[in-house]
Amino acid sequence: MLAAIFSSSLGVGLIFGFQPPLIALTLSRAGASSFVVGAVTSASLVAVILLGPVYPRVIARFGLRGCIVLGVGVGALILLLMAARREVPVWLVLRLASGCVLGLAWIASEIWMNEASDDASRGAVMGVYGTVFSLGVVLGPALLEITGTQGARPFVCGALCLLATLVPLMLLPGVQQSVQPERVRTRLARTVRFAPVVMLAAWVAGLVESADLALLPLFGLHAGLDERAALLLVTVFMAGNVILQTPIGLLADRIGRRAALALCAASSALGPMLLPRCIHEPFLLAPLLFVWGGTLYAFYSQGVALMGEEFPSAELAAANTVFVMVYCLGGILGPSLGGWLMDRWPVAGLPAFLSAAPLLLLLALLRPRRR
Repeated sequence: MLAAIFSSSLGVGLIFGFQPPLIALTLSRAGASSFVVGAVTSASLVAVILLGPVYPRVIARFGLRGCIVLGVGVGALILLLMAARREVPVWLVLRLASGCVLGLAWIASEIWMNEASDDASRGAVMGVYGTVFSLGVVLGPALLEITGTQGARPFVCGALCLLATLVPLMLLPGVQQSVQPERVRTRLARTVRFAPVVMLAAWVAGLVESADLALLPLFGLHAGLDERAALLLVTVFMAGNVILQTPIGLLADRIGRRAALALCAASSALGPMLLPRCIHEPFLLAPLLFVWGGTLYAFYSQGVALMGEEFPSAELAAANTVFVMVYCLGGILGPSLGGWLMDRWPVAGLPAFLSAAPLLLLLALLRPRRR
């Protein structure tokens, strides 16, 4: 069962890595401004935040598998519609719709994985999930290398790949749904008060991940690297994300998820501090980015595992919804805030920002727990 859920998560990750660069390149060729490109690209995250209060009820109505199939299937259809209509207002609406349905599949998948795992294995399960999702994100741009970015071909191929990841879930025999309508509680603000550290992990993850992906190449260019070397920074960073999630999950099952998150927060706070000193030393820079990338992305995967540990089953739908909403909010704020600090302090602004957020999480994790 978990393998089928992982397969659909791979598809969601694929679209998260595939759609933004395709949209950016297509709109740029059509003469759209950078502001328009950014608005259309970020519309999906905005949609997840706006639709968050509705998701628990939809999941209760259609069940976990139904929501995953609905989200991924409609997401594929939207890709085909984007190939047929290229106007910016139409794409903005379609991108909002894509965020709505893929967000539904995203949240339902994580609820199902938490329900299907126990405390002894939850860290490893979420580590594998983090690896699979990140692999999908990495494969997105690689798929564009094969399909190109012209015409309808990339949209059609993306839609077919997305549908293909649904096949294992469609072939899965009937399973008992974990979320019952009468058990869903949608008092979303209450979940933040119940487990603020879990939600802080989601916010820091979105904030810093988005800033890293958007601004690391720019930081490299400002430091004197050429364009290819600057882009390689993100490649090595993402490689650590893909490879280290499962080992970190196994470690979390042994030493506890809060302790593992604290170690990851300490590593992610130290990495940016060392970045300016290592930027021109390839043999130091590559290991630094690899470890930093892996430990940073564990904020999300092990944050989801910690959420499954802290919240009872009846609260998981609401808790997972808030977790994703907070993560998306961080994803929207991260590049803007990090870019503003880079403008103010070109050398130290971005590293200070990227260190401060994980340090805040570390301090929260080290405080005595209050129930």
